[in-house]
Amino acid sequence: MTLSARSCLSSRGVALISVLLSTVLLLALVAVLVDIGTLRLQRTTADLFSLQALAGADGGTAWVRALLDQEHGDVSATQTKLGETQGKRRFTIDDHTYVVATEELISTANGSDNHVDYNVQTNSRAQEYVVQVESSAAVYTNGAVMARRDTGVLLRVYAAAPYSEVVGYVDDSSAVGINSPGDAAGQEHALDTTDLLVHVYQIGNSLLTLQSEDQFEKHTWSDGNSSGSGPLP
Repeated sequence: MTLSARSCLSSRGVALISVLLSTVLLLALVAVLVDIGTLRLQRTTADLFSLQALAGADGGTAWVRALLDQEHGDVSATQTKLGETQGKRRFTIDDHTYVVATEELISTANGSDNHVDYNVQTNSRAQEYVVQVESSAAVYTNGAVMARRDTGVLLRVYAAAPYSEVVGYVDDSSAVGINSPGDAAGQEHALDTTDLLVHVYQIGNSLLTLQSEDQFEKHTWSDGNSSGSGPLP
């Protein structure tokens, strides 16, 4: 009877240890799965905030173009309008989340020029300008900054409709660091590029005769970059 009792107790002890080990392993597996789920949730949330910030930056640029449209392509008047709100525009996402986009127009800058634009119309009857829009957007949730995105957009601005055209775009969070938004009006025609050129004509002796008065003079424009133009020319 004594040996049988000892054998039974030993079996129970082994079974108890096995159960404990199995429980520990199961808890470890659950902890790993919870960690993986939490990391994925955090990454998804961060990606969402980042996309919201990018949308805010693009929305800020669209706001600038809307102001240019209202001011009929007058860059100085547009800058005055931006100054009334310190260049800031707020976009509400929900009751707790909103985006603040800060816009800046750069028409000239000190430093070495790194943009050569061939197709900017310089005829006084069809004035055209090259303007860079720097857009910086931050996403706020309950007053705390969750994400930021910066973009640079190059515009050709006209004194007539459509008043502005996007000819260069750079997202600063790109894997490739590009400080320059690229060549504006000097891009050459190709199957995958479009470029809206402003032409000036003068009526000749006959109403059917048009003489070109284009003045596409070569000139440089600087965006203030110290490192040159980068991958985009």
